Amino acid sequence: MTDGAPDRESDYIFRDRYPERTEVYRRFDDASAAARAKLRCRCDMPYGAHPREVFDLFPVADGAPLLVFIHGGYWQSLDKNRYSFVAAALVRHGFSVALPNYPLSPDAPMEGIVESIGRCLPAILSALGTSPPFWIASGHSAGGHLAATLAMTTRLPSTRLAACVPISGVFDIEPLVETSLNAALRLDRARAAKFSPIHWAPPPCFLTAIVGADETPGFLGQSQDFLEHWRRSGQNARLVSMPARNHYTILCDMLEERSEIAREVVRAAEDFRQGSRR
Repeated sequence: MTDGAPDRESDYIFRDRYPERTEVYRRFDDASAAARAKLRCRCDMPYGAHPREVFDLFPVADGAPLLVFIHGGYWQSLDKNRYSFVAAALVRHGFSVALPNYPLSPDAPMEGIVESIGRCLPAILSALGTSPPFWIASGHSAGGHLAATLAMTTRLPSTRLAACVPISGVFDIEPLVETSLNAALRLDRARAAKFSPIHWAPPPCFLTAIVGADETPGFLGQSQDFLEHWRRSGQNARLVSMPARNHYTILCDMLEERSEIAREVVRAAEDFRQGSRR
């Protein structure tokens, strides 16, 4: 790294920086097991032929809006089962919630991952049985990237996209080419740019980009740049910076009774409802 240049490795590789990571994951696992035991849940429903092309669905009443939440793990690790607690935080606000898995690198290239997650929504809507009045795309870290790709490429005649709510998302993949993550992702700059939503036209929906105030400069910049990209297209967008939250602890907010992230999802839904009435 030259003086003044970004340190890409420390921007995106930071397990040692946040030693609380192990305890955070334990809390997620415990809360998610409790959510699956308590809530109505249809688990491991297929949306494709790959063993990881499955989703969990936490439905509420007919006519409820749908939120699709995509897990992170830098496209090469983790699983939807760790994040069932996200459904618990949103079901209480009247949302049906779906959590898809997807194929992982290095076995799956980025092309395959993006194509896979793009297939999940029709199967989720079919499993619901009735079309929701609208849907929201959300996810954390690499899941924020996939939520953005899903929102920006999916058009359904029966169900409108209300909002995209990525949490600590990655929207420009090109910086990762310079990091050790690329050993599994195997991206060159051209392919990284191709799958970076920062270069795509935003859809006509609200954006709420959420990021922890204690995250690395790389992640803070990703959300800020994506917000500005969305606004330049003429769409409504806001950035929510959560004090004293880092890349791992930010989702701990959704373990709380008064979750700020859940409140932002509700706010995005209400903005959509009000805009639809005009």
